[in-house]
Amino acid sequence: MDAIVVREGRLVCDETPPPECQPGQALVRVRLAGDVPASVLEAAANAPDGQLLGRDLVGMVSQVADDAPSGVQDRLRKSRVVCSPNVACGTCDMCRAGVSQHCREGGVLGRANIPGSLGETIAVPWRNLAIVPEGLADDTALLAGPLARAVHAARMIRMEGKVFVTVLGDNLAALLAAQAISKLNATVRLLGWNAEIFGRAERWGVRHRHADEVGRRRDQTVVVDCVGTEDSLDLALGMLRPRGTLILAAERCAGTAVDLSPVVRGELELVGASFGSVADVLPMLGAAEIDTTGLIEVRTRVSEAPRLLSRPELLYVAVEF
Repeated sequence: MDAIVVREGRLVCDETPPPECQPGQALVRVRLAGDVPASVLEAAANAPDGQLLGRDLVGMVSQVADDAPSGVQDRLRKSRVVCSPNVACGTCDMCRAGVSQHCREGGVLGRANIPGSLGETIAVPWRNLAIVPEGLADDTALLAGPLARAVHAARMIRMEGKVFVTVLGDNLAALLAAQAISKLNATVRLLGWNAEIFGRAERWGVRHRHADEVGRRRDQTVVVDCVGTEDSLDLALGMLRPRGTLILAAERCAGTAVDLSPVVRGELELVGASFGSVADVLPMLGAAEIDTTGLIEVRTRVSEAPRLLSRPELLYVAVEF
């Protein structure tokens, strides 16, 4: 089957054997898969040779493992689905406690030896699948995974009634988080560095400014950092009022060396936000509560995918299979 994999550190379109359906899994014939190019490149740089990349997908279920309850098999088979990218073992204490996003043995599709979504047919845990509502376009449903993270970040604390809320970033995560939080709090603003990207917030009625134009008056009640660099964390800490809350919803924050003394002096609360539920956000997408227009910057064939996924400036790339 055609798949986007890592070969000698590079993204290539290669022919790979189709997967077998193991216990706990379902086989999905992929219609559309996608990911954020900057995130794909980071994954590829640390991936073993042959790693199947990609995190998001829309596809048709062709097979469900026999260990799934008969009702689940009947419901999923031949259904159009999306898949949560957070892969859990299902047996550790975290999974048994109902917080499988913190699985001790888990990982993420397309990362760290877990096969990803950018293949013609993929094997994924059947528990991760959610059926796409009839009438919801593939392009819209594809963003259920990224939106689930944004909505999860918005729900980490009570946003209603907060005086000043800032979302920091001009990536896909920030654009979705700003929309999700604006449904809860009309005072939210989006700060970024690329006006072409953060300017999209205007059509959603979300205030937006260049990050270099704002001061550090320590007046923000909540800052949601969707970037996770030294500069963004330093800016976020400089904007928060005493006893404010920093929600860290960035893809990766490794290698940062940030002065955390403002956390102590300001008695700030630091909250991490990881993966949310794709099933929870599908009704939001179906009701057009979130505008995904233009968030998929490129839709391409699999043969062109390695070239386009190697462009980190692109917001999101979708690949047809």
